[in-house]
Amino acid sequence: MPAWREQTLIQAPVGSVWELVGDPTRYPEWASNVVAVTGLAELAEDETFEQITRVPLSGDKTTIFEIEKLDDLHEIRLRCNTSGYYSHWVLTPAQEATFATVEIGVQPNAPTHRLYFGALGKRYMRKLVLEAVDGVRRAVDPEP
Repeated sequence: MPAWREQTLIQAPVGSVWELVGDPTRYPEWASNVVAVTGLAELAEDETFEQITRVPLSGDKTTIFEIEKLDDLHEIRLRCNTSGYYSHWVLTPAQEATFATVEIGVQPNAPTHRLYFGALGKRYMRKLVLEAVDGVRRAVDPEP
């Protein structure tokens, strides 16, 4: 199913990038399609939270996400339990900057989601990755 992976350099220390990427409650600050995140009791693997996401052609949807992998200051992988949508960030310090590998994709759970995400394809996933990276860049340095 569709996915896109991008490697990029973000001109901010890894701690600053991690504050945004490593905490889903901060996603509405930089992820253009995330409206709100609630219900995250603890930032840990296997924890779940509700995310309200702006979905093309459908409006806002509330779904449950799970933190599948969490390695402080280094890696986070989230998955939507409804659609199979996932995001995966791996951060590496690069002197005063951060090297980021970002992958967004979908491994659909239901046939309707296979059709929906299959129609959107890699182009849509690429758009989401590029928007996410740009959003993080703007959040860590609002005046580049």
